[in-house]
Amino acid sequence: MKESYWVGRSWAEEALFYKAPHPENVQPYPYQFGGVEYALARPHSLIGDEPGLGKTCQSILISNAIEAKRTLVVCPASLRLNWEREIWTWSTLENVHTYPVMKSKDGVNYKSHYVIISYDLLRSTGILSALLAKTWDHLILDEAHLLKDPKGNQRTAAICAEDGLRSVVGRITLASGTILPNQPIECYNSIRLLNHDAIDKMEMEDFRDHYYGEGEGFINGRYEVWDKETEQTVSKWGLHWAEGVRNVPRRLGQLRRLLRENFMVRRRTSDVLSQLPEAEWHILPLTSSPGIRRALKHPGWGRAEKLYQLDPEVFDSAAVKVEGSISTARRELGEAKAPLIVDFCNELMASGVKKLVVSAYHHSVLDLLREGLKHHGLVYMDGRTTARKKQEAVDNFDSDDKVRIILGQILPLGQGWNLVAAQDVVNAEPEWVPGNNEQLLRRIRRIGQKGTRLLGHMPLIPDTLEERIIKRAIEKDKVIHEALDVRE
Repeated sequence: MKESYWVGRSWAEEALFYKAPHPENVQPYPYQFGGVEYALARPHSLIGDEPGLGKTCQSILISNAIEAKRTLVVCPASLRLNWEREIWTWSTLENVHTYPVMKSKDGVNYKSHYVIISYDLLRSTGILSALLAKTWDHLILDEAHLLKDPKGNQRTAAICAEDGLRSVVGRITLASGTILPNQPIECYNSIRLLNHDAIDKMEMEDFRDHYYGEGEGFINGRYEVWDKETEQTVSKWGLHWAEGVRNVPRRLGQLRRLLRENFMVRRRTSDVLSQLPEAEWHILPLTSSPGIRRALKHPGWGRAEKLYQLDPEVFDSAAVKVEGSISTARRELGEAKAPLIVDFCNELMASGVKKLVVSAYHHSVLDLLREGLKHHGLVYMDGRTTARKKQEAVDNFDSDDKVRIILGQILPLGQGWNLVAAQDVVNAEPEWVPGNNEQLLRRIRRIGQKGTRLLGHMPLIPDTLEERIIKRAIEKDKVIHEALDVRE
């Protein structure tokens, strides 16, 4: 199929006619001008470039171009101060005034050019009411894949509902390099927000019917079983195996064209920053130990194995989160692996690695890694760390030669930070959702990276269910790639 004009422009490597205003002391890349030009040709847009290509800069350039006097930025809590710095860098407003809302009692400053708020603070009725009381020239939603829940949640409703933030803003710009962290349905809320007409105002179930074929899998709902004692069929509610489940992605090429033609500009790093080295995950086989063997005997792994064997194609973390035993099994395995991962990190540092990014999921695993690696000079963040402390950790890692390791929980560490001082990432507890792992690796493959080789290390125990699940998660990237990045 021949590529349409706007699908072609969604790959823009430079602007054709218009270059957005920017301060004289900084210069955007040609493809960033091209992205802004594409975005300005439609009412709302998604800057969907691969992580590391400067989506924040492009979002602010859009505010410059439309001469926005009041812009609202919604982002993860940890990135509020980083956004403030980027606004100071890229805004053309004279004496630009920024107001990051750090806690609900701060309120909203209507006199500021940019108000910066976290998704979590949208749960505050006082803050949300204050935001809805004024109109905003521009709404920027950073890490917009956080709107992925197809059934919606409180923060999604605060933004997407007819009487939500969308009702008081002029232009909406979404920024996310992983708008499909796992599967097509995750972009439904973004489509509905930016251009519902592009899918003929489909409801969510119609969207699922169109972009998924039927398969088998686990679903939460009512089902019937035979009761041996009463010799009758009884109804139950819960996770159960069923046929006719809409869970097999299809029409991905059609979805890709829909996104790119209507509102998404997306470029790959290899196309527009070819000087950056490639970065990909490498499986690091770990030698077993008595602790690992004990952890692998946890009954949660047996439960997970049964789920996985029934149909690995539809097995994912969403299907097993309800299983507390599986969560416990993963934590205990992470704790057992921690000493071996400490040894591996020590070997990396001894071999000449100057800076290292290390992540895990469970606090107990992070504690073990922190204790074993602190002698290298270490800064830290997790979900409990304040935004200022997170920014301070990133700054110290970037500027202080004595700080050689940044350690953190995978989600807060993997969102938005520039960690190009490092060329290696160690993911001690890989996620079963591929988009989260990709976000972490992309912290080092970004504008400003001077290295010639970038490596992501995934320490796994060979021939275990964990290894098979992670390899399956990596393969899911192929579906995401087909839905976003294949050229006609």
